[in-house]
Amino acid sequence: MTRRKSKTTNSVAQISKRAKQIRKQGEKWTNAIKRASKELKSKNASLGKVSKNHKYGISGLGDIKKSSKMNPIPEIKITFIRKRKVEGKIGSARDVATTLSKFYTKNTIEVREQFFVLYLDNSNKVLGYHTHSVGGIKGSVVDIRILFSVALKSLATSIIIAHNHPSGALKPSTSDIQITSKIKRAGELLDIQLLDHIILTKESFYSFAEEGKL
Repeated sequence: MTRRKSKTTNSVAQISKRAKQIRKQGEKWTNAIKRASKELKSKNASLGKVSKNHKYGISGLGDIKKSSKMNPIPEIKITFIRKRKVEGKIGSARDVATTLSKFYTKNTIEVREQFFVLYLDNSNKVLGYHTHSVGGIKGSVVDIRILFSVALKSLATSIIIAHNHPSGALKPSTSDIQITSKIKRAGELLDIQLLDHIILTKESFYSFAEEGKL
């Protein structure tokens, strides 16, 4: 039967082996023994400390956990409240023009450009409108991201955009045509249909849909 060597026997053997190495450096035997013994004790103490404190885990998770407590990622919440039901459907471009013209006064429609968006549900019933932007005499800014963020929040499935021309000219400008095309393409990606783009003046209106420009 084989017996396992005790820790003491192993320690003596290690000290003896190390002492012989130190002895070759010209050290006295007694000093070599003391030095080897001291080195072994220091080594065992270091190993015990590492073994006790070391924890296994996935690198980086500790830092993530710590940072999440200090600076948590905010939750984004989206809500939609329909305050009142709007009766009626959009039947024609003239209906839209008549409705939207009420958003202007005689003093504003010929002074500065305003861009409105009508949001509709799957039955073409009006959910509501949004004053997208108010500009100057020559134009207004259209931010497609904001336009469609309102559509998504209100669960709209289609939109109608409209703006006025203070100059009284009904012909769409190059920028009108470009922004209409851009909004239409963006809507196709989101499955939100652009039904029409109405240009309003004090006397009349222009419909992209009726003119076959969509």
